[in-house]
Amino acid sequence: MASGLSGIGFAWTMLSCIATALIIVAVLSPEWLIGKVVVDNHHMPAYFGAYKRCNYAVYDRTTKKVTLVKECGIYESFAAMPSLYWQLAAVSAFSGAALSLMLVLLLIPSMCLREVVTHGTAPVVGFFQIIAAILLSTAGVLYPFGWDSQEVRDACGDQADKFNPGACQVGKAFKSMCLGAGMLVLCCLLSFCGGKKRKRRWSLAVRQDEVIRGYEQASTKA
Repeated sequence: MASGLSGIGFAWTMLSCIATALIIVAVLSPEWLIGKVVVDNHHMPAYFGAYKRCNYAVYDRTTKKVTLVKECGIYESFAAMPSLYWQLAAVSAFSGAALSLMLVLLLIPSMCLREVVTHGTAPVVGFFQIIAAILLSTAGVLYPFGWDSQEVRDACGDQADKFNPGACQVGKAFKSMCLGAGMLVLCCLLSFCGGKKRKRRWSLAVRQDEVIRGYEQASTKA
């Protein structure tokens, strides 16, 4: 089946798929910030993500002791997230990931169908990829503003502050999201050459008409 993409367009589509996969996995992963919680000399790694956390300390009202819970879960509500910046980062990250996914679902059929993405509409897709990259980059900038929350300091130490993770480490999921955003910028550049230019089908017919007219004029003069 005919495709509306050029050779560069196929590379653009593949790179978009890879970037989107990185972004979605990163947004869903809790490994944005990695620290540890300590209770009664028991150490356990703690993970923070855009909307979930893994391994944390809770107060048991029955035993009246702080215990460690080894499980992953989302926050009980949007307001329960430890920082307003994390709330904004989560919204921005999910919006960017959703937009990138929708664009990929548009690009994949264009590898087989001519009318889905054309030379004229490919830059429009690239423009929205830049929008997705901006949303993801915004999430990457907002997230460190929440590192001064008490929940983060419990896992990263009292020295943790905005853009200072303290004893924690920036996780691979956070880095993957930033990498995916950078790849979307490259995808936008490729989009300008991604669509295949249409050949004018009527050009041959016009030339044939010109030849026929010239032949008729020559015959009339003769």
